[in-house]
Amino acid sequence: MIKDFPIEIIDQILEDIHVGLTLVGTDGKILWFNKLATELLGWDEQQTNSVLKCHKQEMHQQIIHKINNCKLKREWHRTIKIKGRIIENTYSPICIPERISGVMIITRDVTEREQMYQVIKKAAITDALTGLYNRKFLDQICADFASEEKPFGVMMLDINGLKYVNDHYGHEAGDQLIIKAANIIRSNVRQSDYVFRFGGDEFLVLLPEIKTDVLNKIKQRIKEQNQLPSNEQPTNLYLSVGVCSSSEFNRIQDVISCADKEMYADKHRFYENEGKALLSR
Repeated sequence: MIKDFPIEIIDQILEDIHVGLTLVGTDGKILWFNKLATELLGWDEQQTNSVLKCHKQEMHQQIIHKINNCKLKREWHRTIKIKGRIIENTYSPICIPERISGVMIITRDVTEREQMYQVIKKAAITDALTGLYNRKFLDQICADFASEEKPFGVMMLDINGLKYVNDHYGHEAGDQLIIKAANIIRSNVRQSDYVFRFGGDEFLVLLPEIKTDVLNKIKQRIKEQNQLPSNEQPTNLYLSVGVCSSSEFNRIQDVISCADKEMYADKHRFYENEGKALLSR
C-alpha cells in the first residue's frame, strides 16, 4: 500500500472519470475540493467557501443537521442548474475519527443524461406524426382532472374525407392533412389546454376551467377555417367538431362521450349538406 499518495494524482484520476469531489466539515465550510468541483460548483480558492451558498436560506438549518448526522450513513441527492448545465450532487457522510467528520459531495455534470431523459419522456407522451399528446397521456390527464374536481370542457374533432385522400392521393397526403389539422387546432386553443391525437383522424382537446361561451367561441374559430374539399382542391381540410362541458355531466368519460356524439352529429350534418358530393366520389 502506498501511504503518501500524491494529491495531484487523485485529482487527475477524479478529473479523468469526470467526478468533482468536495469535502465539507460539520459547520458547512468547504475543507477541500478538486479542480472539476471548482469548475462545476464555482468554489473559489481565494475565499472561504460554504456548501450553504448552494441552498436557500430556509434550508440551512436542515443541511447542517444532515451534515452532523453523518453516523447515520445515509446519502442524499440534489440536482441543480448552474450556467445552463445540470449538475447532480451526491452527499455522502464521511467520518474518520480525529481526521474529518462531515460529508463529501460527489459532483457530476448530467446535462446530456437529463436532456436525453426529457427527449424520451416527451416521446412517451406525444404522437410522433403531429407532436400532440397521445392517447396514453390522455388517461393520466383524465385521472388528474377527475381528482381536482374543477370545471372543464371537452372538444372532439374529426377530419372529413381522410379515407378518400389516403385512397386516391396516398398516405403521405393524408399525413399532411392530419398535420394541418393538428396545427389549426393547436393555434386556436388556449396555451393551458391539452390537445391529443385521439385516433387516426380524430382529435380531443381538454380545456381546464373554461366557461361554456368561451368553449363555443373556440369551436367556432376552428370551424371558420374549414375549407370544403372539391375536385380542384381535394385535400382541403374540413373538421367536424363537438363540444361538451363538465357542467352537464359529473364523470369525465361522460363529458367525452357527449362531445363525441355532438361531433358525429356535426359530421352527419356535413355529409347531408355541403359534403354530400363527397359521398358520391
